[in-house]
Amino acid sequence: MTLAQDTPGAAGTAAGACPVTGNRAAGGCPVPHGPKGLPVIGVAAPYFKDPAAFTLRLQQEYGPMVSVNLPKPYVLVTEPDVVEHVTRTNPDNYRRGELYKGFLGFMGKGMLTLNDAEWRPHRSIVAPAFTVRRVNENAEEAVPATQALLDRWAEVARTGAVIDIAEDAMNVSTRTMGKALLGRDLSTPELEYANAAAIASKVMYTTTIYGLNELLPSFLPTRYNRDKKMAHRIIDGVIDGVMSSRRDSGNLGTDAAGKLLAAPGLTDQDIRDDLRTLLLAGTDTTGQALAWTLYEIARHPWVREEVEEEVDRVLNGHAPTTDQRAELVVTRSVIEEALRLHPPVWQFPRDLEADEQVAGWDIAKDTTLVLSTYGTHRNTEHWRDPHTFDPRRFRGEEAKGRHIGAYFPFGGGRRQCIGKNLAMATLVTAVAMISQRFRITLTTSSVPTAAFITMYPAEGVRATLRERS
Repeated sequence: MTLAQDTPGAAGTAAGACPVTGNRAAGGCPVPHGPKGLPVIGVAAPYFKDPAAFTLRLQQEYGPMVSVNLPKPYVLVTEPDVVEHVTRTNPDNYRRGELYKGFLGFMGKGMLTLNDAEWRPHRSIVAPAFTVRRVNENAEEAVPATQALLDRWAEVARTGAVIDIAEDAMNVSTRTMGKALLGRDLSTPELEYANAAAIASKVMYTTTIYGLNELLPSFLPTRYNRDKKMAHRIIDGVIDGVMSSRRDSGNLGTDAAGKLLAAPGLTDQDIRDDLRTLLLAGTDTTGQALAWTLYEIARHPWVREEVEEEVDRVLNGHAPTTDQRAELVVTRSVIEEALRLHPPVWQFPRDLEADEQVAGWDIAKDTTLVLSTYGTHRNTEHWRDPHTFDPRRFRGEEAKGRHIGAYFPFGGGRRQCIGKNLAMATLVTAVAMISQRFRITLTTSSVPTAAFITMYPAEGVRATLRERS
């Protein structure tokens, strides 16, 4: 499909008004433009073939602000100035918007989907569960979770079997985050939580983008409806079980689940929605980030050697303590670079409350801006060799002068992910412990990328293992 360019906004009409908002703007009134696409479906065909590649193609052909019809219209943003404006400079002019409606089926009215005024009380309730002290305590859960993985991998290394690193990474995440957020290990195979979370991500994404599956009655025994019901049954069963058992015991706990259960004024539905949001957002993103980090270490021997030298020197064969995690500067930079190239949450939508000039662009009220983490992280104007994996860009002088809106794997501003520090502590712990003991060899030179709510390896990360001497 050829991307035919629409005519960009003129400098103004004969009356001097901007063509989108009708307001006058100094220096002209540029408006985002982009591919026309096809009638009804817009650019859906090339987009769904490879969303990540299509994002970069739009950026290259049309610049950092592109008007897109999928068929739902939005403006794709890969410009750090706009990211900073929306998330930090003037967040009051932005709401969650139309594209978040697709999240309601699983996350309900939780901390991800609520607009700021409703979100603040919920955030305040769980904030004590994410203090520095609590994050350090909860990050300790990553040690037994990773150790269980290492014990299982010892047999794999002995036999030379091929395994899926992505699946194992998700097990570390679901065990660590499950224990940290609600005191339950979600990695047990019989629970099938990881599969349920993956289905939830797919359902929310497809509902958000085009919603065709939601037009069919829920009682029809389609594959989509069966999977959706199964995912709800597993995820809701976990949360309802924790709520019931804690109330029955009289010990509500001090983790996120406990804080929500003890909060006055929250209904059971409020608690369920917030816990579903924390679980789905925390487990999936952390698991994907770990998989991508291990993948990039395996692809780059010089990076692997740097990480191994550091963890051997700092940890001397032991699991990292809180203080030692801070010393693993190289290891952290490798994770940060993996998050740049493979941001688990690869785009963030926002709708305008009122007409506004955004970084010189004339944007109308109710327009949906989609802040592309993936595209912004690869913006050639702000990143040296943006498609090259080089963790050194997160160390030393190069890391200091970066535009604040150029890197936002956990979102930005006041709505930045509350679990960011816990996720990073978990990732540093897991990567360090794995690098101490094993070397990973990929069975292919690269893996294809797929994207729903999160960006993930489409066919897993197939690899063999060798135990280090």
